[in-house]
Amino acid sequence: MTACDSACMSDRLNHHVLPHTAWFARGGGSNWHVMCETGRDPCGGRAMLHCETIRHDALGGEDRLAWINLARLSGLSSPLLHPDFACAVGRVREDVRFALYRDARGLAGVFAHHRRPGGFARPVGAAFSDVHAILTRPGLDVPASRLLQLAGLSRARFSAVHTGHDTPPDGMMSAGAAQACVLEGDPEALVERLRAAHPKRFKDLRRRLRRLEEDHGEIRLEAGADRSAFEQLITWKRAQYRQTGKHDVLAPRWAARLMTSLFDNRGGEVKGRLITFTAGGRLVAAEFGPEAQGCFHPWLAAYDPDMAGYSPGHLLVFQLVSQMGALGLTRYDMGPGHEDYKKYFANDLTPLHAGMARAPGLASSVRERAAGLVSSAASLGGERVSALAGRLHRRMDQIAAVETCARRRVMGITRAATQILASPGR
Repeated sequence: MTACDSACMSDRLNHHVLPHTAWFARGGGSNWHVMCETGRDPCGGRAMLHCETIRHDALGGEDRLAWINLARLSGLSSPLLHPDFACAVGRVREDVRFALYRDARGLAGVFAHHRRPGGFARPVGAAFSDVHAILTRPGLDVPASRLLQLAGLSRARFSAVHTGHDTPPDGMMSAGAAQACVLEGDPEALVERLRAAHPKRFKDLRRRLRRLEEDHGEIRLEAGADRSAFEQLITWKRAQYRQTGKHDVLAPRWAARLMTSLFDNRGGEVKGRLITFTAGGRLVAAEFGPEAQGCFHPWLAAYDPDMAGYSPGHLLVFQLVSQMGALGLTRYDMGPGHEDYKKYFANDLTPLHAGMARAPGLASSVRERAAGLVSSAASLGGERVSALAGRLHRRMDQIAAVETCARRRVMGITRAATQILASPGR
C-alpha cells in the first residue's frame, strides 16, 4: 500500500464512517440525531441529511450529473462550480475532497474543498476560485455551520462565496459582485447597449483600435490552441507579478500543472480557453481560463508591455464582447474586483460574500474570539494601521491558499510583509 493509498483509506475511515453517523433533521426545529448504519431515523418521520466525503476519483456518474444540476439551480453559471473543474484540481492536489450531502431524494448538496490540518477548509481551486459555493438544492435551508460539522470540518474560509442572497450571512461581509457580460439575443444589440451607456469610452476604444491597425497591420481576435502564445501569456503574467510585488500564484507546481492540463484538454465540458489578440501577426494580448457551456472565466490576462500605449488589454475585451456569438460564448465572467475596465462591459452583477464559516463547538468559539481580538487590536492603531493589517492579512491568505509547501509559504509571507511595510501607501 502506498502512502497515498494509506492517506486515502485514513480519510475514508475518519470522514466517511464516524462523522457521517451524525445527521441533521429538519422539521419543527433543528435537532441532531445519531443514525445507525441502516439509515433509519430513531425519531422517525423527518427528512434527514447525511454527508459522505470522497476523493475526486470516487465521484460517480450519477452524482456528477446531480452536481451539475445543483450548479445550474444556483443561479450562477460558472465553470468554477462544475464538477469537472473540481476534478481537474483534484488531479493536481492531494488535499481535494468532495463533501456530498444526501437525503431521501438523493444528492442535496456539495462542498468541493481543500481539506487542511485541523479540519480547516478552503473552496476547491483557491486562490483561482474567483467564485465558489456550497451548492445545495433549493429549499434545503441548512446553515453552513451545520454543513461543515456534518463533513467533519471545523471551519472554512471563503473569499467570494455565492449564496444566492444579496445580504451576507452572519459573520461574513460583502465581497463585491461577480461582474459579467451576458449575451442575450443579438450580439450587435449588446454592443450598442454598452456603447450607449458609455459613449466616450467606446469612442476612445474604436479610435485606439484603428490606430493599432494603422501602425501594425491587420487585427485579429482568435480562440485557439497556440502553445507558444499560451507560454508567452504565462511569461507576461509572471513578470507582471514580479513588477507589482504581488505573489506569483503561478509558481507552485500544482498551479502550473492545472493551467497546462486545462490548456491541453480539448474535449470535455470544462476546458481551457485561450483568446489571442494580434496585430499584423504579432501577439499583442491574451487571456486564458476555464470555459464550460458557453461561460468563459479568464484567470490570466496580460499584454505586450511594448504595446501598452494602445491599451491592448481593454481592446481585447472590447473585441471579445463584440464577437461573443462567433466565439460560442453566452457569458464572459470578469469576476469580482474593482478594475476600472469592468464597469464598461458588465451587464450582470452577482453579489458575493467573504469571511469565515465555523462549525459549532468550543474550538470554533475560541478561534472566533481570538480573531476578534486581533481585529480590535489592529483598529486601535488607527485607520493607517488597520489598513496595513488588512492588506497584509489578504496577501497572507492568498499565499496560504496557493502554497502547499511550508518553506515557500514562509518565504512568500516574509516578502509580502516586507513589501507592504516598505510601501504602506501602495
